Amino acid sequence: MRQKLDIIWNISLICPWDCEICCVDAVHVSGDNSDVIIRSNTLNTVDILEKERGKSIFDLAAERRQKQGLELNLEQKLQVLENLRGNYIVKINLSGGDPLVVSENLHIIKMASELFGKNNTQISTTGAGLSRYKPEELASFIGKLKFSYDGPNGIYNPNRPLTYNDSNLRKASRFSENGIFTIAEVPLSVRNIDPLVIALLYENLSQAKIDQALIMRLFPVGRGMNVPQELPTREQYLRAIEKFKELEKQYKKPEIRLQCALKHLYNENRNNESNPCDLFRESFAITSKGILITSAWAIGPTGEPLDEAFVLGDVSKNHIEELLRSEKARYYQEHLADNFGQCKIFSYLNSRKQNPLERIHDKSDPLYVSL
Repeated sequence: MRQKLDIIWNISLICPWDCEICCVDAVHVSGDNSDVIIRSNTLNTVDILEKERGKSIFDLAAERRQKQGLELNLEQKLQVLENLRGNYIVKINLSGGDPLVVSENLHIIKMASELFGKNNTQISTTGAGLSRYKPEELASFIGKLKFSYDGPNGIYNPNRPLTYNDSNLRKASRFSENGIFTIAEVPLSVRNIDPLVIALLYENLSQAKIDQALIMRLFPVGRGMNVPQELPTREQYLRAIEKFKELEKQYKKPEIRLQCALKHLYNENRNNESNPCDLFRESFAITSKGILITSAWAIGPTGEPLDEAFVLGDVSKNHIEELLRSEKARYYQEHLADNFGQCKIFSYLNSRKQNPLERIHDKSDPLYVSL
């Protein structure tokens, strides 16, 4: 059988939103009179350029960052797709930032669909990106649509801009109505684990006819490194999962799925023989610069890889088969089961070992150390 590769490609960090917990430290782009304002590096670095008639502020920001070598240009993005072709079954999720706000990315998404198949092509976007397209424009070449939704309308959540969640859900519901499989990604924080908040959140997703809800851990990476106090405890996660399961029984839809980083925690999954952590075994990520890393969550506070230990190489210049034959790749292959069931990002962040590769595979994920 051909090996499966599940790849999240942050094709551009350009984003209309400035979420406090952004796991990739997306680059916030906004307009002000005649200027385009670009905020990066934990939103502390500001770059200003003039607007141009006939060009969106997001395309202008992307062009500026491409010239600075901070993101791949169209030709380089096409080369990444070429370097992913081979004796693999590739499932690719085009993410960001918001991949749909930069115009040229639509061509890349279409090309990915042609190469790997519609059912293997997904996008993770926001309401801002979805507002640029009619559902029928995307339905022919994407298999699934993912969006973040972690707060019901009317419940204050300082982790997100005021209209972020409502915008995402309203726009995604239009695509759901047009037959596109929709997945709400729900990172749990101390802001949304109250049973009443969870009930409102689930009911909103159900009314919007969202197909699936992926219950996730909140990762203290990217800008999220600045808000570690937002992470729930083990007991809070368990109570929240039970509440979601209870609501699923009542409403039937959306279907509840647990992110790999939570599966080993929940009793009904703990005895599963296969390792729920699919890092390197199937799951990889590509940064906006074309760097292949072993996890989409391995991002530091300024949008760069969390540690060189997660980096496998430049997939805009090298074929993925070459990068997966490296000495570092062999180390991963040999040590995947060392911390069975634990999240290797949390293990890395909490380990006391000096060697970063050993930290990744250490049994130090705080959610599981007592199991």
